[in-house]
Parts: sequence; structure tokens; C-alpha cells
Amino acid sequence: MFILYKMPKVKKSLVKKALSGQKPAYAKATAGKKVEVIKEVVVKKYELSIDLKNMLDAGCHLGHKISKTNPKSKENIYKAMDGIQIIDLTKSIIQLKNACNYIYSSIKSGKTVAFLGTKRQAREVVRRVATELGIPYVTDRWLGGTVSNWGEIKKNIRRLNDINTGLKANKYAEMSKKDLSLLKKETVRLNKMIGGLVTLEKLFDVIFVVDSGYEKSAIKECNDKGIKVVSIVDTDSNPEKVDFAISANDDNVKSISLIVEEMGKAVKAGQTKN
Repeated sequence: MFILYKMPKVKKSLVKKALSGQKPAYAKATAGKKVEVIKEVVVKKYELSIDLKNMLDAGCHLGHKISKTNPKSKENIYKAMDGIQIIDLTKSIIQLKNACNYIYSSIKSGKTVAFLGTKRQAREVVRRVATELGIPYVTDRWLGGTVSNWGEIKKNIRRLNDINTGLKANKYAEMSKKDLSLLKKETVRLNKMIGGLVTLEKLFDVIFVVDSGYEKSAIKECNDKGIKVVSIVDTDSNPEKVDFAISANDDNVKSISLIVEEMGKAVKAGQTKN
């Protein structure tokens, strides 16, 4: 069956000009003028250095016992096996890519990203990666009010920086042994509290968290202040409490290290000038 389409009407004058080789009015109007060429802007994205197999080998798929399952996490669970929830890594790898790209673009746009991991399995890798990148971090204990009472935290940071500067410049040489001992004890205390935040001039814009359930007080402070939260979320926690949830095992050292190091690579890529 043939379908006939009605051809649109074309002005006879345009047809005559085309046949005679004459340029139409609009062509004459633009002749000799610069025509702006709109170039396509290609937005560079961060590409993961790991794949699903790497996550599987690191044990990222191993969740908590069925009895500890948070109802909100069920959409990220593949199935239960031997009483343990198995996380769907096909979803996790996508979540990780989205989270890394957000971290990458945040760094590119000049935002400050902080790392948080105070649980025993996370401290070493979080401290190492953050230190190498020169970004703020917390690994000993989240001090209540770090976000909600930033003014006081900033005073402590200033105090610690002043003490460290004074010690390097031998400013306290004439101090008594007792006073010097008290000063050093204060330094140890402040380092434990806010040592990883000494580079901050203002409050961070984004925070990457290891274990949203373990760091729930920190996440609440950040949510209240409008700070974006990227976090590893296991099957016992609610992924809706954070902005970018990465469904994965947050108790296993290998799983934590794999994700923290990938986040670190996203930060480093963002820091690199093209």
C-alpha cells in the first residue's frame, strides 16, 4: 500500500533564484559577516579503575545477617544465602561510579571534600589516602558539633596550628618543664580531636563516609547543614539517609579499602589540571 504525503509549498521566487544561481535574501544578509560556530562541550567523566570482579574478590557483596536487614536496603539485595544477605553488585558498581563522578566534579568545581572513617577497619586506609591527597579527614572520633558548632571547632584548629607553629619556631624555649609538658598534652588532645582538619579554612562541602550506620550522628549533622553525603551503606542501614549510597560490605577491611582507594583516585583525578 502506498501513502501519499502532501509536499510543503515553496515560494516560486525562491525556486527561480535557486535555478538562476542568485543568492536568497538571508544569504546576502550574512555574506561577509562572521558566523558564530557553536562548539559541543564535552564533559569529562571519571572512569572507574575497578570492575565488578574486583568488588566480588574483595567481598563487597557480603551483607549482614537477615535479621539485621533494614527494609530500605532490600532493593539493593540480590538474595539471601546461609542466613546472610548478598548485595547486588551490578547495582553497587553503578552507585560507585555515580558517587566517584560526583566527588570528581565537586573537586573540579573547587569544593572541599572530607573523608570520615572512625571504625577500626577503616582508620588506617582513610588516614593514608586522605593524607596523600592533602584533604581533611576524621579517623579517631567524630566530635559532636564538628558541623553544627563549626565556630568552636575552628577556634581549636587555629589553636592547634598556633601551637605547632610555635614549637617549630622554638617559641616556647623559655617555658618551664611543667608548662611545656601541659602544652604538649594539649597538642596531643587537639590532634586526636581535629588533627585531620587542620588544613580547613572553612567547613567542607562534601563528606565521604565509611559505614553510614556507624557514623549516623555525623551524617545527621551534615544533613541538617546541607552538606552532601557520599557513603558506603551495608544491608543493616538506610540508604535514603545519604545523598549517594554505595551498597557494599562496610565491615571487611578489603571491601572498605577497595572503595576508599577508588574514592581517593576520583579526588586525585579532580585535583589534576587538564
